[in-house]
Amino acid sequence: MDDRPLRRKYARIERERRFLLAALPREVDPDDFVRLRDCFVSGTHLRLRHVEDPDGRVLVVKLGQKTPDPDAPNDARRRIMTTIYLPEDEAASLPLTGIESVKRRYKLEEQGWTFCIDVWEEPSAAKGLILSEVECPSDEELGRITVPSWAEREVTEDANYSAFVLAKGS
Repeated sequence: MDDRPLRRKYARIERERRFLLAALPREVDPDDFVRLRDCFVSGTHLRLRHVEDPDGRVLVVKLGQKTPDPDAPNDARRRIMTTIYLPEDEAASLPLTGIESVKRRYKLEEQGWTFCIDVWEEPSAAKGLILSEVECPSDEELGRITVPSWAEREVTEDANYSAFVLAKGS
């Protein structure tokens, strides 16, 4: 009997593609966003995320873990994601340190999916960079997504455009 399985039912497969943009699409309202403040916890696969409204009021705090999918370890489109939602005061009591980043997140509906569009504010090395991501529940649906007309190119396979690498500022 294996009472400590490597695969946990509370984790989910995140299927995602990412795209580089030169500017916000004109269909996006520049005032309609949430701000994401991330701390990539040193030496782990953990990220503490504070989601804020434009005025800085915290809406949600999440502790997430994202690891390669053991069924597709070399597929940049697939990760295993686990999320714990925390009260703000509990998150503040965690002694976590790491690499921090800040970005504004917009949403745009296209091709029947919600594309999240992130405009990086910090670190300074990534400031102004605009990336979009889209998630789908199956590999087949993800494969049917086409590069949006407002995107320059797909960067899913380019590790230089991962949030962690961009947060490091290298």
